[in-house]
Formats: sequence, structure tokens, C-alpha cells
Amino acid sequence: MDKRGKKKGFTQLPVWMLAAIDVVAVVLCLLVFAYFDHVRPSAVATDQTNQALTVQATNRPVQAAPGATDAPDPNDWRVKFADQFVKGAPVITENSYKSENVSVTLSKYSVPEQELTYYVQDVYIADIECLRNVFAKDTFGKSITEEVLGMDSRVNAVGAINGDYYAHGSEGVVIRNGVLYREVWAPDQDVMVLFRDGTMKHYATEEEFDAEAVMAAGAWQAWSFGPSLLKENGELLDSYERASHDPRTVFGMIEPGHYLLIVIDGRQGSYSEGTTYSETAKICRDLGCVAAYNLDGGKTSQMTFQGKIANQPYEGGRKVSDLIYIADIG
Repeated sequence: MDKRGKKKGFTQLPVWMLAAIDVVAVVLCLLVFAYFDHVRPSAVATDQTNQALTVQATNRPVQAAPGATDAPDPNDWRVKFADQFVKGAPVITENSYKSENVSVTLSKYSVPEQELTYYVQDVYIADIECLRNVFAKDTFGKSITEEVLGMDSRVNAVGAINGDYYAHGSEGVVIRNGVLYREVWAPDQDVMVLFRDGTMKHYATEEEFDAEAVMAAGAWQAWSFGPSLLKENGELLDSYERASHDPRTVFGMIEPGHYLLIVIDGRQGSYSEGTTYSETAKICRDLGCVAAYNLDGGKTSQMTFQGKIANQPYEGGRKVSDLIYIADIG
């Protein structure tokens, strides 16, 4: 190849073309410089900033939605009273029974200077279904009665007290385990209703009580005897009916899901004379009740706990028509 010829052809390019090539080369150099000096660093910085923001967002605490709370539902008794229940098999002692569904503790109170002895079951339930009623011979009707321990055994009660002895007559409101059996108002009595939400409401007169409305509101139990012993705020009434010292049975509420079963022995000399209505009310108030209802007393006043009679019934007690009992069901 003639090297001289090649060199000669190259040097013969027009001057304007050589100038254009030089300009293009300079522009390319400037573009490369601008990319590495301005564009590339900005892109890297933006990417690093995005990564930093991503890390910050990941580590930032999650904010609760408006109105959200970690507080337990006050209507969920299993959660509210969680420290009262135990998981797995029930824990049973001579004076207590604790399971996943109920907690019952039996206490005996003796006040020798007042010649007074009474028994209290402190009850927590996880569900209103755990607080039930049983009829004598599992039958609703007048004059039907049964031994307390027979009824207790049949339903496998943790603990129980006598009810209002509804079968003594044909009057008086009877709602048991959510079923309305009778809505005839008894002129000489009042009515206490326990609702499914665990609250209690007292009806002093027939005009106040509407069976259909009460059932629609979720009545679970209703007893017709009385009197009601406390005001709605748990304070003592301004006055009480005059009454002798007798055995008493009371159903009390400290708060929804937390109840007291109370039996006061009486007519037994220095062991226990019993109480009047006002004395019974003071016991209920001092135990923390905000509602308390007097049930049938005298020989009827009986309490069972873990399959045995817990109190000392007057003259050995009597057959009754109904029991209020605690059932270990979930």
C-alpha cells in the first residue's frame, strides 16, 4: 500500500469539514464532562435520599388509627376479669373454684358480738350463660319443690342459692334463663331483672314494668320477692320496712360479670340470730354491692358449694322450687 497516497488523501479534506469535526469533538467532550460532573452525582444523591427515606419510614412507629385503643373491652368479661380465670383444668380448693369460665370463692363471716354468721360466694363469670336458674324437677309450675342438693347435683352447680320460691303462688314475674314463664304482677312484691349485659334493674311498681319491653331489652333472669336493698348507686335507702331478725338470702351485683351470692343464717341463738332488711342492706353495701335483692328467707335460705350445703339452714332447711346457680360452661 502506498502510505504516501493515504496521507495525501487525508490532507486534501476541505477546511470547513475539518473545522466541523473539531467542533463536534469539543461538544462531545463537554457533554461527557457535564454528565459526570452534574447529572450523575445528582442521580446518586437522589437514590441515596430515597433509600434513607425508606429506612426512616420502615423504622417509624405505626400510628394508631383515630379512635383506636388497646384498652380491653369493658363488656368482654373474659378479658376484663382475666386474672380471675385459669386456663386448662379447673383449680379447686376447699373454698374456691377457678376455671376458664368462672371463679367462685366461698367465705364465712362470723360476728359474735352481733350473734351473726353469714356466707358469701364471690363470683366472676366470663359469660352470662354461666349464671343460671333451675326449676325443681326441671318443671315450671305451682307447688313443685325438690331438695336443694338434688337440684344442685343434677345441674352440676359450682355454687348455688335458693331463689324467690316462685311456686308458692300463682302471682309474680318469672323470667328464667331468658324465657318468660309468667308476667302476673304480685301486689305485695317488686321485681328485679338481670339482663344479658350483666346489669340489674329494679321495678317497684306494676306501672313501671312492661314484660314485652323487658324481654326485648334482653332480660335473662327476673325474680319477684324483695325488697330491693340499695339505691342504684349502691347507697342505702332512706328507710326500710320493719322486719324481725331472720335468715336471709340475697343476690348482689358489684358490677356486670361480678356478683355475690349471700346467705345469712338466723333463728339460731348465739350462733346467728339473722338480720333485718336494713342490717342486710348494710352488709351488702359493705361488701361492695351496687345492687342487691332480697330473695326468699327463713327455712328456705340455703347455699350449696361444690355439692354440699355450705351454710347452717334453720331447722335443716326445706325443699324449694328453684335455685340460682353458677355453671362452669363456656
